[in-house]
Amino acid sequence: MKKLAGILLTAVLTAGMLAGCGQEAAGSTKETAGTDKEEPFVLGISPMTGWYGWYGVKGTGIFEKNGADVKLEFFPVYSDSLTAFYSGQVDGICIAGSDAIAPLNEGVDFKIVLVNDNSYGADGLVVRDGITSVQDLKGKTVATEVGTLEHMFLLKILEDNNMTIDDVNFTNMTINDAGPAFIAGSVDAAVLWEPTLSTAIEAGGSLLYSTKEEPGLIPDTLAVRQEVLDRDPEQIQKIVDSWFEGVEKLNERDDAFIDAVCQGAELKKEDYIAMLDGVTLFDRQKNQETFTPGSDYTHLNYTLQKSAEFLLDTKMIDKMPKDTASILDDTWIQ
Repeated sequence: MKKLAGILLTAVLTAGMLAGCGQEAAGSTKETAGTDKEEPFVLGISPMTGWYGWYGVKGTGIFEKNGADVKLEFFPVYSDSLTAFYSGQVDGICIAGSDAIAPLNEGVDFKIVLVNDNSYGADGLVVRDGITSVQDLKGKTVATEVGTLEHMFLLKILEDNNMTIDDVNFTNMTINDAGPAFIAGSVDAAVLWEPTLSTAIEAGGSLLYSTKEEPGLIPDTLAVRQEVLDRDPEQIQKIVDSWFEGVEKLNERDDAFIDAVCQGAELKKEDYIAMLDGVTLFDRQKNQETFTPGSDYTHLNYTLQKSAEFLLDTKMIDKMPKDTASILDDTWIQ
């Protein structure tokens, strides 16, 4: 059950060039990744509230206005985006902070340059009728995806309630499969993120636990390969600046910006606005605060260190990184 994240990473590194992605095959557009300045910056996006904001940045012309040449690649399955990033098929990726630990251990050369948001209810444990406590999960079938932040979140929920993964009937499913499986009654509980989480709740599930109880545990970030940072730092600055303009629009609930997000992500406007309540969006000031070293979950260095310790304790990684903060680069958020 507790597959090592390092083993998972080795597998995706080996299979990376064969992996598929969302709307286009990233490999078909990035055969010379990291070598051609004329190519756009390819950003891998997965289904998540804050990350959908990049569609608004693109769709309202903010990238173009700032001189940033960016191509968005959508990966319906989050783990596929990790594969593409590790194997160099995309330049940057939307990645949860905890998921950056395994590639750091494996020597993938990259930096986290921006925090998009912190989950504040956008990730949660949804359960069927009759399950009213975490203890009630004993012997029940619980689904989520091995090696992802939702897996880590599940393990932490269990640990906080004096339980382990062996106390439940764990089923490894992608988030895309776990949600429908829960709705169909095939599993008793699932750890999901938005928008799949809301869909499961609307279908009759009950939210038992969410990241509102663990603020700061799951920062959603932008990671960029080091070779790209070295090659074109000005382009990265334009991309980060564009994000901050987009956050202003999101916080204002700007109609044109929200419409562009929903068109790109194929979401209903009212659904996306509701989803925004589940995250805390990070503007420039919040980024500068969270990149500052500190001793609680409002600081990235602390969050990454605690994530690594937890992953090691649960045997999802087999060694502690020498310095988790080494993947943080605040150059562009300043």
